[in-house]
Amino acid sequence: MNRPEFRWTRIGMLLGIFILGTSSILSAQGNKQEHISEHTLITRDNWPIKITYFKHEGMRDAPVVVLLHDQQGDRRVWTAGFANDLWGKGYAVVAVDLRKHGESKLETTAGAPSDVGDLKPDDYKKMVAFDMDSVKKFIFDEHTKQNLNMRKIGIIAPEMSAVIALNFAMIDWQQMPYDDAPVPSMRTPRGQDVRAMVLISPVTSVKGLTTASPIRIMRNGGLPIAYLFCVGEKDTQDNGSAEQLYKQIAGRNAANNEKVFLEKYPNNLRGMALLGKKLKLEAHIEVFLQKNLLELTDEWVDRRSRLER
Repeated sequence: MNRPEFRWTRIGMLLGIFILGTSSILSAQGNKQEHISEHTLITRDNWPIKITYFKHEGMRDAPVVVLLHDQQGDRRVWTAGFANDLWGKGYAVVAVDLRKHGESKLETTAGAPSDVGDLKPDDYKKMVAFDMDSVKKFIFDEHTKQNLNMRKIGIIAPEMSAVIALNFAMIDWQQMPYDDAPVPSMRTPRGQDVRAMVLISPVTSVKGLTTASPIRIMRNGGLPIAYLFCVGEKDTQDNGSAEQLYKQIAGRNAANNEKVFLEKYPNNLRGMALLGKKLKLEAHIEVFLQKNLLELTDEWVDRRSRLER
């Protein structure tokens, strides 16, 4: 069995330096909140998706972190604190309400808002195909305005949304480039942007959607993505899902995989309940994102098709 506490020493030894040495943009800005704005994204099936955006004006090399929520949750679990902390470390941040959660609801014919109680199997598939697609288009627009670098996208997803995140990352890496150059290597890519994923108390399936397809192409470093799995060691609802996903993606040589990590916390807490408990979860996430997102050397390039520039 992999010993995550040992493996984390290779990243954790940088933790003190990271906390003391990283200059906080947030502190430099004082208490100003002009960098925070709310937006409504309309999906291709005309569903309103509410997001909160933490913007770095003119910082075109800033990585972007997409924050998802668990079932019955919403983006406020992030916007109350941790999203701003990430912004202060130099990340653009997009906190999302997936359909039928938070403020991403439609009025029904009876006048009541649709909510998580109405979730159907098809809704989970639409979260991947439509909701996350609209978020990616928003990131593309901000990339074009040179406010972030979409080549460095991270996703933090607890519980239910881990299934959404893994399937979206798979689709993102399967996107074909624009047919805008005679040589394939010169064509402008439309995907291949998700580079780091933090999955907190992840499940392996929701109604109508599983992690089976993503796992098949992500196994043994099949995609250049870094993964951090976080779980309460005594979480009675986990049933080994986090460790199962970790082993499936890390492959047979899990102990020596430098891109896939499993961190267990000594309690029975689950999902977002792990945050704010002085378990070093937030610090682990920040160090993981620094090494696997902030320090990426992928420079900003124009992602519009050459035919549209």
